[in-house]
Amino acid sequence: MYWRRWNSVNVARLMFFAFVAMSVSSVSYAQDADCEAVAGQRAECAEEAMKAADRVLNDRYQALIDRAGSRYIFQYQSRHEEHKAFLDRLKNSQRTWIKLRDSNCRLEGFENEWDKPSYSADLNRCTAKMSLERALYLDGILPAH
Repeated sequence: MYWRRWNSVNVARLMFFAFVAMSVSSVSYAQDADCEAVAGQRAECAEEAMKAADRVLNDRYQALIDRAGSRYIFQYQSRHEEHKAFLDRLKNSQRTWIKLRDSNCRLEGFENEWDKPSYSADLNRCTAKMSLERALYLDGILPAH
């Protein structure tokens, strides 16, 4: 019985991480392969990659909120104060991280700032890359048991 439970938990974790890897690799592929194929479409392609990465990030952020609710409200007999404190810190952390991401991406794109299509593509590629990294980071907080 213990082995079955352990095995099903590990299988669930494996499936979750496989899903994350597929999400990251599909956005990454769009950035690398398709975006470099036609120079005129790089900005549009980078924008699509950024939008896809933003959806992944939002999904992971919501999943973390759900895990926090499960942990603090259900698992630990209604620890509402801890739940609220965690959500406040998460919101503050996410807002601060978004400012950091945007600032870093403006820095990375500085050399192309006067070439609007290239600058836009640089910003979107950087935003997509950093958003996917943040999504993976959020997945590691309060992991499911």
